[in-house]
Amino acid sequence: MGKRVSMALVLILSGQVSAQERGFDPRLAVTLTTMSGKVVEIRGPEIITGADADLDYRWGPPTVQANRTGKFVAVHYSGNKAPWWASEVYLVRPDGRVDRLRNDAVFKVTWTVDGSYLIGFGDNTLTIWNVSGGLRQVAFQDIRAFNYSSKNEICLNLAWYSPTTGQPSRTTEVHLAVPSLTRIFEKDTDGQQTCEAP
Repeated sequence: MGKRVSMALVLILSGQVSAQERGFDPRLAVTLTTMSGKVVEIRGPEIITGADADLDYRWGPPTVQANRTGKFVAVHYSGNKAPWWASEVYLVRPDGRVDRLRNDAVFKVTWTVDGSYLIGFGDNTLTIWNVSGGLRQVAFQDIRAFNYSSKNEICLNLAWYSPTTGQPSRTTEVHLAVPSLTRIFEKDTDGQQTCEAP
């Protein structure tokens, strides 16, 4: 009797393992041709396949953005179904190499005017990657709105919370220089979102 129970348990457990297999969804793949003529495929994020395959719809369609020169391309995948929000950002280089960027939990990406930096806006973080592989990141309590201007500045609307009540106590507009992320301007906004993208 004990052997039968053990065998049944093994079958159940092996069924659970196969239900959680991971793979790639061909619908998420992006194929690009670099300026040098090399064809590159980004398969996208791994997804759950098998019995739980309905979870593979958590990823929205990727956004693809080339920098100003067209030499570098960013491919951004973002989850679109809570509670599984996730994000992955890939950088395609002129020679066809594809790198997944570190610290890529962002809602939106945009290139700087000169095409040297990729900016990622997250829930409470702002990340700048340079095309050489470095990054800078700053964090705030709550980023309510953001915009990047052609003056090479980032505008953020921030909410500051009271440590005693946990409620927003102040809202500000902050401008940061690119790529240093140093503050160059700050003012109170009385709850207004003044940095919305055009």
